Amino acid sequence: MMSVLENPVNDAPKLENQFSHEELMEFTRGVLNKIIDSDPLFNELPSDATVEEIKAQTAVARGQAITLNLNRSELSKLAIVVPSNNTTVLELKKAIQTQTNLALHREKIKKKISWKHVWKKYHLSSYGVVLNDEKEKIKNYGVSNRTELNYLKRRREKNRVIKLI
Repeated sequence: MMSVLENPVNDAPKLENQFSHEELMEFTRGVLNKIIDSDPLFNELPSDATVEEIKAQTAVARGQAITLNLNRSELSKLAIVVPSNNTTVLELKKAIQTQTNLALHREKIKKKISWKHVWKKYHLSSYGVVLNDEKEKIKNYGVSNRTELNYLKRRREKNRVIKLI
């Protein structure tokens, strides 16, 4: 009598019972979507959430990060998650860039945004306070969890020449 160890070929699963890669990916996506939808912590996330978004949402739940809402005029509000401690205006701007680009990708819009142009033409503001110093901490501007942010058009100063007399 042969043991299983002597003839491993007979115990191998048949190819008919295996899934294709696409079927397995679709099944996994479905299970993950059910888990995300059933969890109150993650149910606000989109079904194609990235690992960074899941980590950020976990950090918000632990109190290690805050969520800011960016009003984009005629577009929908955009939730921006940043660390709650020592976040600078520059780091906030980078988070806005990342989230905006991700939102455009999800909507299948292939448009490149010149962020240099955006930050040259607009300031960020929070309840009328302009966040104009990129090295300053956002806490110093009164920005906290669930704060509303807006783009504020920069005013052009004519003849901006400084006389050194």
